[in-house]
Amino acid sequence: MLLFLKYRQKRVTAMKRGNFYPKGVTNTDGGIQFVWKIEKPAKQVEIGIFAGEKELTRLSVPEGCRQGKLYCAVLERLPKEADSYRYYADGESVEDRYARGVVGLRSYGKEKEELCYRLPGKAYDWEGDLPLGHLYSKTVIYGLHARGFTKHASSGVRKKGTFAGIREKIPYLKDLGITAVELMPAYEFDELEKTESQYQKENEEKINYWGFKRGYYYAPKSAYAYAEDAAAEFKNMVKALHKADIEVLMQFYFPPQEKSGEIADILRFWIDEYHIDGFRLLGTRLPAASLATDPLLAGTKLIADDFPLHEIYGEREAVLCRNLGVMRKSFLYDMRRALKGDEGCMQDMTAHLFDNADQTGVINAITDYDGFTLRDLVSYDRKHNEANGEDNQDGNDYNLSWNCGAEGKTRKKSVTALRVRQMRNALALLFLSQGTPYLRSGDEFGQTQGGNNNPYCQDNETTWLDWKNVRTNREFYEYTKALIAFRMLHAAFHREQRVKGMDTLGYGCPDVSLHGEEAWKPSLEPFSRTVGVLYCGRYAMNDSRTQDDDFYVAVNMHWEPHAFALPRLSRDKTWRLVMDTALPSAFAPPKTPEEAADDEPSKASELAAGATLTAERSIQIYLAQTMKDKKML
Repeated sequence: MLLFLKYRQKRVTAMKRGNFYPKGVTNTDGGIQFVWKIEKPAKQVEIGIFAGEKELTRLSVPEGCRQGKLYCAVLERLPKEADSYRYYADGESVEDRYARGVVGLRSYGKEKEELCYRLPGKAYDWEGDLPLGHLYSKTVIYGLHARGFTKHASSGVRKKGTFAGIREKIPYLKDLGITAVELMPAYEFDELEKTESQYQKENEEKINYWGFKRGYYYAPKSAYAYAEDAAAEFKNMVKALHKADIEVLMQFYFPPQEKSGEIADILRFWIDEYHIDGFRLLGTRLPAASLATDPLLAGTKLIADDFPLHEIYGEREAVLCRNLGVMRKSFLYDMRRALKGDEGCMQDMTAHLFDNADQTGVINAITDYDGFTLRDLVSYDRKHNEANGEDNQDGNDYNLSWNCGAEGKTRKKSVTALRVRQMRNALALLFLSQGTPYLRSGDEFGQTQGGNNNPYCQDNETTWLDWKNVRTNREFYEYTKALIAFRMLHAAFHREQRVKGMDTLGYGCPDVSLHGEEAWKPSLEPFSRTVGVLYCGRYAMNDSRTQDDDFYVAVNMHWEPHAFALPRLSRDKTWRLVMDTALPSAFAPPKTPEEAADDEPSKASELAAGATLTAERSIQIYLAQTMKDKKML
């Protein structure tokens, strides 16, 4: 079918039926292809072509360009000044959920007029870029909000609150040791919405800062872009992060009305068009099994609350690429209970330390985008959400937080010192666990939201990262950085395979083993708040293809100090303290054998004999190190 249509400017083009994939508007050899959906039958369907706010022409689409609910029309050429389009059904404007760019949503937090949709620009030069494909065992995820990450005046970037601003912060991310960023919803959506809360005035509008709503899933959010072309800016960010060996993961929220058949298309599009490395899937009706078995998504990280593994793999199918990741709240809640010193937590805590499934990755978080920040977790017993305008009724009441003796801000040195130690302990539990750690942005330098555990509507300094904290809390930032580096350096703490707690290779020691105040005698009774963990490094291969060292981790979540009897070593080795969250400078790199030989023989002999005292509410790491000087024994 070939029809000739006249523009109002008396320019002539041809319209024909094209291919119904890909969805959206794309440049093809035959012209500009439009593929869109109209839910209800319409007698007259039209395409409007615009230059700015001026409609240049409106073209009627013949019935032959329809298949089911989809329409597909190819135009040979458009006026040079054309930059956007709009669809109509019986004279009414129709939303284009497949739009690659939306015109009219760039003004953040302001009333929007009727939208148009951006026509495709020039082809983008990826310069050979491809998704990175990091293993879960070698991944550290950093969750951030594309606007709030750099919007604060203290961020030090030129293009604040944008994808370009994230790009400016790549040196910071590399210094911290991050291997993947996870963006909260960064696809296009209208952040201004009318509320229906009993505490709000009728038709009052609020900011949906988080963005967990139905959006235009094929377009990056234009209000998060510094330049007019949000697509190119997003691609520049991805390419730059990839050059720094940092993956880009995206959160996608799909409400119940989003059809499952559309979801797979959306994810495929972002992989192909934007080289995205993975997705965190949020929603109540996700087609998890279908997505997990999609061949194009097989090498892409897919993270969700759970997956029906029996449907995906059956009973005997081998997992060739462990791309699925499970992120459950149980780690967050159980580790918080242990951190506070609640009764009956040690068994759950040690289970999380070792959890690393065979068929999926395990993603661990002790704080997330919802709930308290790490600093607020140790500073508030109760949520303080008054600023949200809902009478403090919104947000989760079950936070398992502890203010360490004073609610909110305090000048009591004993309280502030305990809070810092508890923050150190929390991150130690996170990064010493076998699963993949998820670090909420700002937790590395003590970001606070003033006790607000549900700042979904706060586009202000409550949620924007205050980068002055990097300087004022420098010691804690350096601790976090050292902890990440320690984890990544030692494969014993991030093995690709599940630990078994057995000596399967005949090394004379299990890959991991539990201990109590006496070596080889763990106490996991409800009253216990201490545990020791021995890691046999011979079961873990470092990047240099050498066996890792042996480590002992002493965890004391009791409010009293406890003595641990360290497991005995061979005569040519001694235990060397690597980290102690109770010490002022918590983390120090392990000493070389030459440096160890210069230490006091009495101290070395004491550790070799296996005597150590762990302070109240603290975690220690010991390294088994060879001694050159036999006189020390």
